[in-house]
Amino acid sequence: MAQADGRQGDPLPAPDPAVTRAALEHHVRFLASDELRGRLAGTPESARVSDYLASALQRAGLQPGGEDGGWFQSVALFKTEQLAEPTLVLHAVDGTRHELSHGTDFSVRIVAAPGSNGTYRVQVVHAEGDVPAEDDPGLALVMESSRARSTRWLEARGHPEGRGFGVIVRVRPDAEGRPPRRRGSGIRAAWREAQESPEMVTVNGEPARRLWEGEIERLTLALNARRVELPERNVVGLLPGRGTSEHPELAREVIVLSAHFDHIGVLSGRDPETDAEDVIRNGADDDASGTAVLLELAEAFAAGEPPARTLVFLFCAAEELGMLGTHWYADHPTVELERIVCNLNLEMLGMPDPLVGGPGKLWLTGFERSSLGPRFRSEGLDVVADPRPERRHFVRSDNIVFVRKGIVGHTLSTGGDNPNYHQVSDEADTLDFEHMHACALSVLRAAGMLADGTLKPVWNEGEPDLGGRR
Repeated sequence: MAQADGRQGDPLPAPDPAVTRAALEHHVRFLASDELRGRLAGTPESARVSDYLASALQRAGLQPGGEDGGWFQSVALFKTEQLAEPTLVLHAVDGTRHELSHGTDFSVRIVAAPGSNGTYRVQVVHAEGDVPAEDDPGLALVMESSRARSTRWLEARGHPEGRGFGVIVRVRPDAEGRPPRRRGSGIRAAWREAQESPEMVTVNGEPARRLWEGEIERLTLALNARRVELPERNVVGLLPGRGTSEHPELAREVIVLSAHFDHIGVLSGRDPETDAEDVIRNGADDDASGTAVLLELAEAFAAGEPPARTLVFLFCAAEELGMLGTHWYADHPTVELERIVCNLNLEMLGMPDPLVGGPGKLWLTGFERSSLGPRFRSEGLDVVADPRPERRHFVRSDNIVFVRKGIVGHTLSTGGDNPNYHQVSDEADTLDFEHMHACALSVLRAAGMLADGTLKPVWNEGEPDLGGRR
């Protein structure tokens, strides 16, 4: 069939308004195929997946929900390529000069564009009040190794991520560094539109002690890196709500149903074409399974009566790089953000979790935080609380992006202790498609309660408490 952009596309399963096991398996086997090389964001394989998703939504009869009347929303990403080893020189008050060894003495985390190249004055920060209130791009702030504390101090003084300064240096006098990685292995991706943030440099051992004790007055940093733009896009489908006779205003309320379609590619430095062993991290459970279920939900809802609330089907890019596609959507929503009343996210639905009763049983992150979990249970759905709250799944999937915007957001999953997580063994043949089908039917009922307006998504008192451990 023709793809949404007019090119010949990958075959879809036979059209069927019902949620079927066969269609779920078809979607997963395509998404987790070796041809797609692990669906890494910013690759041609990722673009091929987004074309497939758009074609499926178009055939199902949804409306495009992306930019400019289309199915796609461009997500502005870039990667940083290391051209040579970064260098760092410390200039002491007594006039001595100390060249540090990358990896052993220091490491660099590039937050935005690799812009911190030059010589900077050094200021040691022992307390929040030592952080200058005014911007000073010629200054390197030396802070203790606790990232959480230093981040709080910077934000409190009006410099989130250290913006406004030249370099942020964290010192670890009692730590040893690691040997440097092979050049190019530390490629990162982030938002192009994010305000330029300084590099985060971590210094170890004796050089860290010199910095912390005020023996260093200047430092010279050369990153030897460049930024390369990455093409990427979310896929967005829309079903407009019609309200109800009693509550026509429900039509303006929006439920975002989401899943991420990317994964983590191939093993670093390996080539699937020439390597004798399996090097492709296919991501069948994570999250081809959730993506497949979301596709089936879109087709089922599109075939039925129009929902009371408007439904947005959001297929998120670049989750594995830090939920970047979802962050982009939340910052550039294709419907007004104030209209979104709930996000129900789907993640890892391909294998039963023995801690919640096995096949067909789901768990909901943050079950006790809002009206959703208890109401799902009262309606007879096989949905329980996350049995591993210590792992903080509530804040580790795309739902948390909406939560931080004040929107009720949860993830349905059966991820549990999948031994194939982020491994080359996360293949379609390892999934339990009967379990996945049962889960998809439960998710359809859960989403239906949100779509028809019978369930009002509200936070419980005191929520969302993001400082908690759940």
